[in-house]
Amino acid sequence: MLVILLPFALFALMVSGTIAVAGWQRRQDLMMRRRAPGLAQTFELGQTPFESGMLDVAAEARAVLRQLEGQAAKRFVELEMAVQPGLAVRADPGAFRSLLFDLLNCAIGAAPCGRILLAGVHAGHRVQISVTDDGPMADAALRQARLRDAERLAALQGATLRVEARTSQGTTVYLRLPTSDGQRPSRADGEAADLVGIWTSAREAAR
Repeated sequence: MLVILLPFALFALMVSGTIAVAGWQRRQDLMMRRRAPGLAQTFELGQTPFESGMLDVAAEARAVLRQLEGQAAKRFVELEMAVQPGLAVRADPGAFRSLLFDLLNCAIGAAPCGRILLAGVHAGHRVQISVTDDGPMADAALRQARLRDAERLAALQGATLRVEARTSQGTTVYLRLPTSDGQRPSRADGEAADLVGIWTSAREAAR
């Protein structure tokens, strides 16, 4: 009987350990967000008022990247950005910056001595923001758990969040948001420029 129950006990221990790590990381992320200027500390459903406005993705991304330069330098992480010119979204400024902050902060923690690319392109009638890191310990479930609050916040902005992990290659988090009013997408519906693929290919060619 003990032999039969042992695998279940080990599995339960592993799951609880993953949840505990994710919870600790989320607390650390919250503390860092509170220290970052220009970011709202918390967003609560039905409690936090949102202001919808047109946001320049490149400008917002640069502002958040500047806030995380020190954190990235401590972990010897190189931050890169590739955003399609003129790209804009309709979202609450504080919520959008908080989303970018969470995605980038998680990537920095997962890729010490690595590289991170923040990319932005049109994807049909929406805007796709992606944060890709080359951290070798890619774990989609853990990253999803760490970004649970960000996923809820994204939903409040009419956005979706998806995590794609590639063993020994890295992780990409995709954030899709509504485009600005009156702005026509430059590519066919459902098609997005593969900036992440271009970046990955360039890195492999440089090795």
